[in-house]
Amino acid sequence: MNADKDRLRLIFHGAIVLLVGLLCGLPTAVEASSESVRFWHTAHEALIMIGIWMLAASSVRSALVLDRREAMALVWSFLAMSYGLMTALVMGGIIGVSPFEPGGTPATFIAFLSAVVGIFGSFVATAVTLMGVRAAMDRGMAS
Repeated sequence: MNADKDRLRLIFHGAIVLLVGLLCGLPTAVEASSESVRFWHTAHEALIMIGIWMLAASSVRSALVLDRREAMALVWSFLAMSYGLMTALVMGGIIGVSPFEPGGTPATFIAFLSAVVGIFGSFVATAVTLMGVRAAMDRGMAS
């Protein structure tokens, strides 16, 4: 039952990130000559990719063998990844700078910290997914 809740949570938040990613494509059409177009284009593509990753993760969630804490870590790491990177990339588009450099203003530093949270979340999500599939493979080999 918990896997079903995790799956629905990943679908819901993945769809939100996907929607924001699609919306980030609008400034690329409107601001065709602006320098910030490059940052909006990055936000557009990256958030669509992250949303799809979360939707794909929701599809494989039931195949993973995770205890309660690991399952919770999986969902929360995906949320940290998606919302951290969404904040960083949208801020990067708004202020017209890369969110992957600390910068010299409070806004650029907040964008950078959000990117760090997102990157950390992506590593944790990947690691927990690998742990869950390894446990599933070990369980299948023991049967």
